[in-house]
Amino acid sequence: MLTSDTDWFGAITRPGFAQSYNLSLSSGTEKSNSYFSLSYYDNQGTIKETNFSRMSARMNSSYNLLDDVITIGENFTLNHTNEVQAPGGVLTLAILSLPVMPVKKIDGDWGSVTSGMRDRDNPARILDANKNNPYSYWRAFGNTFINIHPIRNFNFKSNFGIDYANFYQRVLTLSFTGRLGSDLTSSKIIQSQSMKWNWSNTVTYDLKFDKHQLNMLAGMEMNKQNDINFSTERRTFELEEPSYMWPSAGVGEMFSTGGATGYALISWFGKADYMYENKYLASFTLRRDGSSRFGRQNRYATFPAFSVGWRINQENFMNGMHDLVSDLKLRVGWGQTGNQEIDNYANRTLIIANYIGDTGAGVNTGTAYDISGNDSGMLPSGYQLIQRANDEIKWETTTQTNVGIDYGFFDHKLYGSLEWYFKNTEDILVKPPYLGAIGEGGDHWVNGASMENTGFEFSLGYRGKTSFGLSYDIVGNVSGYKNRITKLPESVVNNYGGNGTTDNILGKPINSFYGYVADGLFQSQEEVDLHASQTGKGIGRIRYKNLNDDMVIDEKDRTWLGNPHPDLEYGLNIVLDWNGFDLTAFFQGIVGNEINNTVKRFTDFWAVDELGSNKGTRLLNAWSPINTSSDIPALSFSDLNNEKRFSSYYIESGSYMKLRNLQIGYTLPQIISKKMKLDKTRIYLSGQNLMTLNSRKFTGLDPENPNLGYPISTTITVGLNVGF
Repeated sequence: MLTSDTDWFGAITRPGFAQSYNLSLSSGTEKSNSYFSLSYYDNQGTIKETNFSRMSARMNSSYNLLDDVITIGENFTLNHTNEVQAPGGVLTLAILSLPVMPVKKIDGDWGSVTSGMRDRDNPARILDANKNNPYSYWRAFGNTFINIHPIRNFNFKSNFGIDYANFYQRVLTLSFTGRLGSDLTSSKIIQSQSMKWNWSNTVTYDLKFDKHQLNMLAGMEMNKQNDINFSTERRTFELEEPSYMWPSAGVGEMFSTGGATGYALISWFGKADYMYENKYLASFTLRRDGSSRFGRQNRYATFPAFSVGWRINQENFMNGMHDLVSDLKLRVGWGQTGNQEIDNYANRTLIIANYIGDTGAGVNTGTAYDISGNDSGMLPSGYQLIQRANDEIKWETTTQTNVGIDYGFFDHKLYGSLEWYFKNTEDILVKPPYLGAIGEGGDHWVNGASMENTGFEFSLGYRGKTSFGLSYDIVGNVSGYKNRITKLPESVVNNYGGNGTTDNILGKPINSFYGYVADGLFQSQEEVDLHASQTGKGIGRIRYKNLNDDMVIDEKDRTWLGNPHPDLEYGLNIVLDWNGFDLTAFFQGIVGNEINNTVKRFTDFWAVDELGSNKGTRLLNAWSPINTSSDIPALSFSDLNNEKRFSSYYIESGSYMKLRNLQIGYTLPQIISKKMKLDKTRIYLSGQNLMTLNSRKFTGLDPENPNLGYPISTTITVGLNVGF
């Protein structure tokens, strides 16, 4: 094998390049208007051999008939997307592959592992093979509508919309040589279709008398969606050419699968808005929804809501203060909303014919049965129970109370809002784990825990213009919330962490971290001897706290370690404009959340995960007799101390601040644009994700993407806007 010093991350990544073009045409008269646009977007991904392209066409128009008594119109969009996605796990492979393995060998074949290396594939080879596997996605959606305005203040509107989508992908598996080589070749075609339609009808009536104003609305809406999917796979191809590798050309086994699903939703709703003297406001809403995803007994649910408001600045006692207080509104609201986001057939017993099954563990779990004993050909198939019915499940309901104030001072130059809210979610829809003793088909949906959220949102902005013509608008916002589980039925206690009995998540934030407490490293044999019984303990190893004082480190010593929810989220938006130049900048950040940095398993340990793989440079600072101040465990070829176990060692600060967007533009003076037969011409330069500041306690690359997901890219864009 050719000696190499491969930078695997560099070998599979590149600077991305994106381009976007948009063209729009519009026209209008007193009786009609129309709009048409075309757009094209292409993005060559930062991971090699990945790309994304999309073409879109949009058309809408409206027409006024019978002296504006009737208005008809439509709005349609057609999109086509083509994408080669990064194969799952390729970034992990790039990080863990040893530098001594080359991308390619001297003979031109792909580099592969050799004796002493961890068995893994060449990430560059995977990407090269995957370039033959793009997917194609067509989507056509839109609506037609009619407005009828027969008498004053009365309006009827009917809207019918459709949304059709088609997904197609051919996935080719090619053979390759090397220590992990495979002769397997296959061609798999995946296709799915989705058809949705929506029909809504509303009537509105507006009434004004004296100082009163009343606006009323009533309506109904129906939604239906049907999805079908199909896939077929053929193995063993004599020729490995994409143009040849269609399932009909294969000579090996052939497998097919498919399915269909759908759901329907119907709603009735009404709303009344009342205002008196432009000071006192009230609104009441009532809706009733019915979903096919629930059983007959609980299919329908009713959700009311109301709000009241008081424009204090309109009161007589505020006369003479309008230059100082230009807006001051107090508002209070209460309402309920429902959630039905579960599987379409969540309330039913489900059985499937799983012909092939899963043979990965050496045991065929499929439903095919070789009655004749030939072990070949098409076999009769039985059925497998995959879900138990639950006709009792019902809508998940969220009840929310809001109290807020909107304010503006100095002729709206200083403005903002402050809002407090309390949200209580009951009957959360979950699919709890089940004991293996139940056997197959233990999955079922239930209404589980209840949860509370209490939080606030605050914004403050200032806008104006200087004496030398600089216009500015600067807005800052900050928000925070506290989350806790308030009810935990026994049937779902194992869904949320804890020991499943006395120590559970009740009263704690959802998704809280639960595990062992890492209490530094053992520094001497005396510390090791005095500590509780802990298998694998030793000098330089992690010491775990004995929380129950029984002198044995076991599962009873686990506890709640951290909260993934931030204490505060904040943002700052700056808009400047001067003599045709404009600048916008947006900063965003979070403070106080904690994350599980699983990458430390690769950067801080030699043997916890992936023995024989590439490791992080933090290992160079591991504990040793001459480096006792390090908090990184000593090097070891085995994980006798079980430091893979989830503990506070992996919990780190997730706080960060990012410059999300910065854009500088220039608009040509009108006199120059007119000479070029143009209405408006603007050029701009923008960047996204240009800067990240994070806590010193975070040891990874990006706290927003702490593990090995697709990296968040820094993007530079040059653009031109032209109006005719």
